[in-house]
Amino acid sequence: MRHPQSKVPAAVFEASAEERSAYFATGFVLRHDKLNGVFQETVTALKERTGKHMVVVAGPTGVGKTTLAKRVTDHVYQELVPHWHQDPGCIPCVCVELRMDSESGFDWKELYRQVLVALNEPFINHKCNIRAPTDYQKSQVMTGAHITKARLRTEMEQALKERKTRVLILDELQHLFNHGGGKVGQYYNVLKSISSRTDCAIIGIGTYELCFMMDWSGQMNRVTDYLQFSRYDFGTQSDLQSFFNAYNGLLAHVPMELDEQLLRPDLEYTYIRCCGCVGILKDWIYRAVNRAINEGAAALGVTHLEATMHPPKALKRIIEEIKEGEASFYQPDIDELKSEFIGMHSAAASSSLKEKKVGGHSSRPGVRKPRRDPVHAS
Repeated sequence: MRHPQSKVPAAVFEASAEERSAYFATGFVLRHDKLNGVFQETVTALKERTGKHMVVVAGPTGVGKTTLAKRVTDHVYQELVPHWHQDPGCIPCVCVELRMDSESGFDWKELYRQVLVALNEPFINHKCNIRAPTDYQKSQVMTGAHITKARLRTEMEQALKERKTRVLILDELQHLFNHGGGKVGQYYNVLKSISSRTDCAIIGIGTYELCFMMDWSGQMNRVTDYLQFSRYDFGTQSDLQSFFNAYNGLLAHVPMELDEQLLRPDLEYTYIRCCGCVGILKDWIYRAVNRAINEGAAALGVTHLEATMHPPKALKRIIEEIKEGEASFYQPDIDELKSEFIGMHSAAASSSLKEKKVGGHSSRPGVRKPRRDPVHAS
């Protein structure tokens, strides 16, 4: 049977196997509650950006962070800069995915090139250093392969200002800090400087690794909005209902017949095997759909899901990372801060007063006072 609220265009059901598979992979965006919530928080953080140089969104793998980046991009074009099309040179938002290289240091030049490409900057690989005529003997043409990192950054910053770019989204931001080692603070300051010099808000999206790497100084916390894109909580009734709605919404986009048993799922079985993350759930259903299509099955069934789920060891590792990441977002209450900060100060002051009162003399026992002995006539 087809899903009672099927969202699949009728023509897709009759399309080829490749077209049906492509439709489920990229033909729709499921707007579920967790995605909607963190999207609204991100938009609010952008509107309230006063003294904040970055917005960082962190969450578990497969929760839907790349989908969030696309939604924020659409929002900037449609809401923040609705009349951008009236200026042919305006590009309100740019989104790039940071690359993970095998080298020890992060390739900043590659990031600057990625941003320039996204800004449609011409002749990126033919930038040159212009020298004064008196330096003709020393001058040389600098191609993209030889241009300095500082010069390429200057070109990028200039392009961001000329294109009137309001938001720069860096997806998979943890790749930057994975290369950082002991340079996390330095790398962060580079991003903060770019944001300040271009008046362009930077949104970093990545895994929970971001929290472990960046949450290490007071300054970073002061100038950064940290948002959590969390998984669904099985122990919360509202989250459980939202998770079922997301599961049902994905099935409504499956371009083939469905086994009736799939519409009455064991939520605990499904939840554990996707760790409460809709991105993992969608990938899982996608693999099951491909398995069913390749087998020539009449309908997608439970057996296809069982055959394509992640192995328990992989799920266990994802769950461990989720627990560690969620712990990094723990917020102490004000009373705890009061006892830790004001209480500590009071104790230190009390201890200092006690040291001043004890004894009343600065000299040590057995040491004579510095005064003259009486002089006797011989």
